[in-house]
Amino acid sequence: MNKRFRFAVAGTGDIAHFYLDYFNTQQDKEGIEFAGAWNRTAEKGREFVKKYGGKFYESLDALIAEERVDAIINLTSPKAHEKITAACLEAGKHVLSEKPLALSVDKARHLISLARANNLTLACAPFILMGQNQQKVKRLLTEGRIGKPVSAAAEMFHGRVEAWHANPEQFYTEGAGPLLDVGPYPVSLMIDWFGPVKAVQGMFDIAIPERKDLSGRPFKVTVFDHGVALLRFDSGVIGRIAFSYANSNTQYHGLEIQGTDGSISLSSLTAGRGKLRISNKDSTFWDHIEGDPGPYAASGVDWSEGIVELARAVAENREPANSAELALHTLEVCLAVDEAAKTGGTLKL
Repeated sequence: MNKRFRFAVAGTGDIAHFYLDYFNTQQDKEGIEFAGAWNRTAEKGREFVKKYGGKFYESLDALIAEERVDAIINLTSPKAHEKITAACLEAGKHVLSEKPLALSVDKARHLISLARANNLTLACAPFILMGQNQQKVKRLLTEGRIGKPVSAAAEMFHGRVEAWHANPEQFYTEGAGPLLDVGPYPVSLMIDWFGPVKAVQGMFDIAIPERKDLSGRPFKVTVFDHGVALLRFDSGVIGRIAFSYANSNTQYHGLEIQGTDGSISLSSLTAGRGKLRISNKDSTFWDHIEGDPGPYAASGVDWSEGIVELARAVAENREPANSAELALHTLEVCLAVDEAAKTGGTLKL
């Protein structure tokens, strides 16, 4: 990468530390530099740049007006994503947004149109599809290793956020819940592998309606926190995804794909280097096993991959692998599952 690529962070909460911790482990940063950060709570923002370097910007306006910053990593709360991403794009900055891209399909489409109109690159988390195992699964499917894929099942038993997060209530309100917070992980993977979704069903509930944070303060859950989604893809694959913010005490955290000539299994759908298993047609055991079963720090995700992919996409004048278009369809699917769960029917996309 010939030209240096400088990025800044908007929102310095817990997840921002994952991004910078992993970025700092990169041996070859490919000319990518961390320039600074802004946070609504100034004290937290200053602590962040004290730890990672760069400049603290007193306001979002000051950050996006900085000529030496090429891109913004939008790590603010879900409700703020759309507004802040729009402001960054209007200021001429490339953007990598945490998921969801926006809280409605129309608003997400507007952001994509805004990026195109300004000749800017817009990317969105998650970016686990760039992981080593996830890339290998895609290659195996393309090569026909298990024949024609017919079904896929994924488990996202994430557990109770309040058991570890200092501000868990935000995960149980509009714009979050397991559907929009962790749902994009399996949904985006399946879309990348199997193509667009044409119909969904959902059976969801609020398993634990009243919870307490680490200080003992009670709060109410206002979105679904537990359930199962069914996805029918244009390609014919039928997907099943289980979600839960109720309990994580389970041996199921992975993803399996069944085909006409065999099966593929990932012990963790998020870990880039987890255990990968392959079985042949009609086999009653796994014929090939590779990788490390874990456990993994930060769910085995390399949080720097999204930053690096954004910089490469800009330099190569192409769409990033974790494109805004993929994020748009992922959002469309997750919102449709939520609606199908409320109405009890099948929703066509």
